Amino acid sequence: MTQDQENKLKSLVQKYNDILLVSMKLAVAEDLINLIILNGDDKEFHLSNLLKEKDQLSTFIMKEFLNQNSSSVMNDLKIMEDPTVDLMKRISKKRK
Repeated sequence: MTQDQENKLKSLVQKYNDILLVSMKLAVAEDLINLIILNGDDKEFHLSNLLKEKDQLSTFIMKEFLNQNSSSVMNDLKIMEDPTVDLMKRISKKRK
């Protein structure tokens, strides 16, 4: 990828960031709901009441997903070559 392409993609991600965040939140919630429905082990969990509050449900699922996966995201960022990553490494070390 060229530097111009990287710059354009960064600009587009910034431009559409709010939409991408909502899209990611909805996708994670939808995938979890589908897994609950399809997994026979989880049949006792009733989603009907939760589905009435879709925004609250998807927000909670995304928050929990990020809580459980933030360390792996940080690990992925550590191996990337980008000045932003150095900042993230310093922040991560300060939190420990």
